[in-house]
Amino acid sequence: MDVKRRAFTMLEMMTVLVVIAVLAGLLFPALQLTSTASTRTHCRANLRQLARAATQYAIGHGGRLPPGLLYGTDADALSGDVRSWDWWRRPDGTVQAGPLWALTDRGSEVAVLRCPTAPETPASWEGDPVTGYNYNVAFVAAEARPPTAGDAGLGAWELVVGKPNLEGLKELTLAQCRTAGTAALFGTGGRRGGVNKFMRSPVNAGSGYDTAYAGGQSFPGGGSNVGWIDGHVSTCRTPSRGIHWDALPTWLTDSLDWPNNGFLCDDASAYDPR
Repeated sequence: MDVKRRAFTMLEMMTVLVVIAVLAGLLFPALQLTSTASTRTHCRANLRQLARAATQYAIGHGGRLPPGLLYGTDADALSGDVRSWDWWRRPDGTVQAGPLWALTDRGSEVAVLRCPTAPETPASWEGDPVTGYNYNVAFVAAEARPPTAGDAGLGAWELVVGKPNLEGLKELTLAQCRTAGTAALFGTGGRRGGVNKFMRSPVNAGSGYDTAYAGGQSFPGGGSNVGWIDGHVSTCRTPSRGIHWDALPTWLTDSLDWPNNGFLCDDASAYDPR
């Protein structure tokens, strides 16, 4: 018996397309949420490794945490080397990974951890690749001034300056970090147009608020991941502007690009571990 094929009507075709569109509309947001959650998990895992690596570094260096920024070698401040916590720029312009990365789970100085939320933009430090993370130099890590011709005969550590935030102390040892569970060590750096790698406090003393507002945290998707000194990692949900926000000029506050970026608190409580 012949069976005639029955063609789909236009109404049936449109019904099928509508059903597909509805299903896609339900599926895509779910996939996006899954992707976002995976990205944040990856970022938190990196921060956990960074905090652990810093602690291991301190154990091997008399309790001193990794320096944030040094100029020159330990013996010669005028060598032309620039040693940040993440990268070491040599006098010939080549850039190599800093020693901190060898202490992560990857166990290699070339296995640099990069934040999956970081944009492909310069890290506000010429010549250095982007990691997307910043390090607490406001209160914790040693930071040196640039060398001058008069510094001949000095070593890199002799250029480390006292921190007004610490009433003149140059750095804090791990033992001096008494509130390690509530003070940030690493985070996701953010500023208008890119990232940063030096974490600042909104009440940054000494170097000015222009420096402070260039050292905020990024809040992609409404949250900023933080690696605290004691090694735990959490997400800060509210970007703060700082207690002096209303008194600062617009050109300065605009550099933060709030609320896409912000601080972990309005004062220094999330940065000062004493």
